[in-house]
Amino acid sequence: PGCLIFPAEEALGQPKGEANLSNILRAEVSAADAEAVRALCKSAQGAAAKRLAELGEKARSGLNLREDVWRAQIDDILECHAAWALLGEGEYATASCLLGRALAARKATRDFGPSRVLATEGLPKSSLDGARETVLPNWPDNHLARRQLGLSDNEQLDALGVMKRMAGSSEQFTAYSRVAADPWIESLAQEDREALGSAYEPLVKMGLATRVGGNDGAYKAFAYDAQLLYSSRLERELSRIADSDEQRDKLISLQRRMREIGKSAGQPVPYAAILKADGDKMGQFLSKADSVEQSRSISSALHSFASQVREIVRCHRGHAIYAGGDDVLALVPLTHSIDCAKALAERFKESLRSAAEKLKIANEDSPTLSVGLGIGHFMEPLGALRARAERAEQLAKDGDADSARNALAVVLGIRSGGEHCVRVRWSDDAALCDLRALTDAFKQGRLPSRIAYDLRGIDRRLAWLREDNGDHAKGMREAEVSRLLDRARTAAGKAVAEEQRERIKRRLCKHSLAEVADMLIVARWLSARTVAELG
Repeated sequence: PGCLIFPAEEALGQPKGEANLSNILRAEVSAADAEAVRALCKSAQGAAAKRLAELGEKARSGLNLREDVWRAQIDDILECHAAWALLGEGEYATASCLLGRALAARKATRDFGPSRVLATEGLPKSSLDGARETVLPNWPDNHLARRQLGLSDNEQLDALGVMKRMAGSSEQFTAYSRVAADPWIESLAQEDREALGSAYEPLVKMGLATRVGGNDGAYKAFAYDAQLLYSSRLERELSRIADSDEQRDKLISLQRRMREIGKSAGQPVPYAAILKADGDKMGQFLSKADSVEQSRSISSALHSFASQVREIVRCHRGHAIYAGGDDVLALVPLTHSIDCAKALAERFKESLRSAAEKLKIANEDSPTLSVGLGIGHFMEPLGALRARAERAEQLAKDGDADSARNALAVVLGIRSGGEHCVRVRWSDDAALCDLRALTDAFKQGRLPSRIAYDLRGIDRRLAWLREDNGDHAKGMREAEVSRLLDRARTAAGKAVAEEQRERIKRRLCKHSLAEVADMLIVARWLSARTVAELG
């Protein structure tokens, strides 16, 4: 008791599902010798492996899986590394440095255990990553267990894939499709939401849809996965069910309700954002601690931030998947994503201010939070969506010595299209203001939806001038943009307001045509609640 340095001791007393723990532990322990420390580490590793095995047994309960494959994989999933350094009085900083080096060296030293021979050779690999063999028997496509696991035709899972789907509550995470549809659902009148719920409920009982009850009831106004609110998914389900089936009748009932509501409300936007955030300069910050007490102070500050993450994300209609120290992963609706990212960055800096002051770190050197938003269609594989969020986070951290880190980056992936990127530093108030203002202008119909693509068209036509920064080239670009803005008309037939014209021209003074076009495209997506608003 009381040995933990990181995470903070108070993190252990949090309610189930709200703990903010990372996969790194640091503790100050007393032991007779190195063998006693090694025994402690092995005991901790054994406890983790035991817990993993318990979760595995819970996950496969009632499923007749391949026993030999399951055993081979369950013993090989968890990888633990440990290191230690002797702590003398007044030597914490030195011991901390040695500890970091020792752990890095241990991680670089790979363990090669003997491989297990499986009873059946040539098994298909997991459909999620292709790394391990399937633990599923040769079930037919319509097998009940396939529906239990949420499997599509021919999809395969390894032991870890089964555990992720079955070991916890099915409602502990919110479906990405529900997060994407949230702005549209929130815009509906209460009677329309209730009517949709009445049409959706029978589909849950039939196993065609799932409930969404987690995230402290944030989505109780329509507590379902929302996937069948999208016409493409609804039509696909209809195509798989026989005409005489009762399920078909319930699906058609939902389809009729959606068409009726869609006449006035449109169709929900099928895009959302995965938010990934990480603290900047944390290694430098942690290295400033020259005592256990100072390290614990930093841990408490990180715990204070992580404890607030879920509520901040929830207030912006999103769902935090992970919050551990300075690391955040969350699902957020398009229309709330920028505000959510900004709120997290501000709370992070505020939470660590006191610890930074105790370590006498100047304000400009104190830790900040870089945030990446990866925007994608709900039918994209979640792995691809998360990879886009990771690219966005890395883009936020990139830059030269003066502009690296402390930034927001958005990477928008348009289905059957390319990617568009925007990067704005949190300290650049003008750029943030422009991004918000352009988003609001699209939301209110004060900018035509085509303007960004027309601007990209100018960039392509004048590609031969890109390397020319002379007055002649600059004048041609300005003239083309002015002509575009003069001719542009909103959906209501109105000209673009002078305020928006000046805003776009101001961005072009600092950035290329392509960069400004990307900002406009991203702003348009961030404003969208319906498919029609995407054009």
